[in-house]
Amino acid sequence: MNAIAPLGHDPKLKTSQVSGNLFAIGSMVLWAAGFPAAEALLDNWHPFVLIFARLVLTLLVLYPVWILTENQKRFSKNTWRIGLRIGFFGFGVGTVLLLLGQWYTNPVTVALISTTTPIMATIIEVAKGQRKVTATFALGLLASVVGGCFAVGLTMNFDLGFGIILSVLACFIFAWASDASIFQLPDISTLARTTITFVGAFLFCSLTLLIFWFFTGTSFPAEISIHDTGNLLIYSIFAMAISQVFFLSSVARIGIALTSLHMNVAPFYVMFLVVFAGGEWEMNIVIGATLVAFGVGIAQRKTVD
Repeated sequence: MNAIAPLGHDPKLKTSQVSGNLFAIGSMVLWAAGFPAAEALLDNWHPFVLIFARLVLTLLVLYPVWILTENQKRFSKNTWRIGLRIGFFGFGVGTVLLLLGQWYTNPVTVALISTTTPIMATIIEVAKGQRKVTATFALGLLASVVGGCFAVGLTMNFDLGFGIILSVLACFIFAWASDASIFQLPDISTLARTTITFVGAFLFCSLTLLIFWFFTGTSFPAEISIHDTGNLLIYSIFAMAISQVFFLSSVARIGIALTSLHMNVAPFYVMFLVVFAGGEWEMNIVIGATLVAFGVGIAQRKTVD
């Protein structure tokens, strides 16, 4: 006679939760690795060239997977038009602004700001009348702002401030694009939605690079070292393509809410990687990142009355 598992202790459910959290951790570690990799590449690469190369390599991974797993013929011209528009004005603009933000600041600061994207998504929902502001959300938002100020306040200057503004704007745009892609493309898979919108982002970055090349002569580095090649693979294949696959695998097992909470730890992963690469451990950033993580965690709690 087979034993019956007690209620709430289903082995399959437990296995799904464990694997889901492991996928989320893997996704965040890979995503975090992209920040110091980009930092090293920005020494020799112009941001617009770097973003272009990143999207090319990412699509070289995502597009074949999409072709092999789904029938593209069933996607209408309207689906492509909407997806390309969202990718062009959303993920394209947002990606460029975020890398420019890192160019003016540092990888840890940008990672800290990136974790507030769920809060910004909630602000958009409040503006659309889909949610109401509660004391819990306000407390979380306040904690995140205070934490961010504490993390960067000791070294504030014009470049840092400008980079922070660009990063915040990028996160707002990412939040809008994510919301738009879900509500305007509800009948296609996440892989299809990601690939189509990334194609739109690629078109924006290609146009931007072409304009800057025409007016300033911006181009690829004359020589691409083995070190740069490794960092580019980390920044594109691992931190974007594979990280996204892991993220979606986690969402399928434990849901978007719990998966998103893992983003709060990403700045600490970035910090560990920066220190491992020879950087310094700064306690004000540790304390600030802790406050940001605490604030984002609170703000992501249910805000609908």
